Amino acid sequence: MQTQIIDKPVPKIAPYNEVAELIDREVHSKTLAQINVLAREYEIRNPSEIAGFLRENAFLLGILEEIPRQIRKVFGKKQNLRLAFFFDPEDPGYHRMSVGVPTSLPLKKSSSLLKKFDEEWWFENERKSGSKILIDLEFSK
Repeated sequence: MQTQIIDKPVPKIAPYNEVAELIDREVHSKTLAQINVLAREYEIRNPSEIAGFLRENAFLLGILEEIPRQIRKVFGKKQNLRLAFFFDPEDPGYHRMSVGVPTSLPLKKSSSLLKKFDEEWWFENERKSGSKILIDLEFSK
């Protein structure tokens, strides 16, 4: 049996640093776009804490980007959601973000809408957040 050698052109492999730079640029560009969405969609209460938390939990950007769309499907109009960082002083490892849904609707009606949001979308998607995002109503007069 004779071995035949076939000359195939060897694909050019990009240098590691070039590939890393391209990936970094793409990730940075996507992250920047997501941050711009957050700035448009949320009133951010404590920006430096939110920034630090998102730096450690960048996977939350996608779900934070989707939450406003899903809330509008249930609550109707465009909501100026409130995003805040909080921690439990009694449990130093308990850090979360809170999404406040402002409402002036009566308690029964707004609670019913939040329950609908939870059942139709949030309960299924909350796992993606690793339980690091809480969504609740904020009542205004």
